[in-house]
Amino acid sequence: MKKLFLIAIILTVVFLSCKKEKGETNEKDCPVVAASLVPKVVKDSFMHRYPTDSVRIWFNKDSVAFCAFFVSSGIEKLAQFSNSGNFIKEEIETNENNEHEDSTVAEKPNTGCKCEVHGQND
Repeated sequence: MKKLFLIAIILTVVFLSCKKEKGETNEKDCPVVAASLVPKVVKDSFMHRYPTDSVRIWFNKDSVAFCAFFVSSGIEKLAQFSNSGNFIKEEIETNENNEHEDSTVAEKPNTGCKCEVHGQND
């Protein structure tokens, strides 16, 4: 009986320690890639959509898309394009913690890696 009680306590502790905090995800940061590794069609699509802006950092999003980090009119933005150059979405900085919010499409569950800029200041 004591063993059964001990097992129940251990399982409860393990379950609670593995439970995610509210809002926490399993996302990891997407890798930064050199501009030379971004397909020309993706770079051309960026330039067509944002002709006066320059990409500061490119990210490879799970090998199916690329994210471009740039600053436009003093606002930090992330634009995501498929490998074939199709625009997917844009995110804009929403607070001083450099968190970005989707500004172009309805919120979808995040999957895969996250294009995240750490410690970028203008």
